Amino acid sequence: MCTFIGPTTAQVPRRFDVHLADGTVLARQSSYALREAIYTGKVPITARLQPDVGSRELVPVYAFPWFAQIYGLLGVEPPAHTGTRRIAGWVGIRKPAKAAAPPPRPSAGRRVNTAIQKMSVAALLAAGVGAFLLFLVVVALFIAY
Repeated sequence: MCTFIGPTTAQVPRRFDVHLADGTVLARQSSYALREAIYTGKVPITARLQPDVGSRELVPVYAFPWFAQIYGLLGVEPPAHTGTRRIAGWVGIRKPAKAAAPPPRPSAGRRVNTAIQKMSVAALLAAGVGAFLLFLVVVALFIAY
């Protein structure tokens, strides 16, 4: 059997005050009772919650992932204006545009082939003769020892 041990520093709300749109307040609802009320349709997605830990401000019910998943299963979408409100003069954080990727480097074999094609016949002949002479020197040293 596997047990899950949560971090000791996390403050997980255990009870919520549910503020409905008509002004009704359902006080001290456990998360289990609140999930059941969401399933049965007693708590609409427009409700606001005040958790028993942390900030004392009202938070939309869909801001809590464990309740938002239930609405998702029921096919209920959050209100359209969610996350679209802006403070006057607020520009927000803009991510810089991605720089264009440099062209891919050709492989080593392709670079050698391109260099050979650009060389003149005389240079190629000189390189071939030099390589042959170097080979002869290495063979002579090998035979000398």
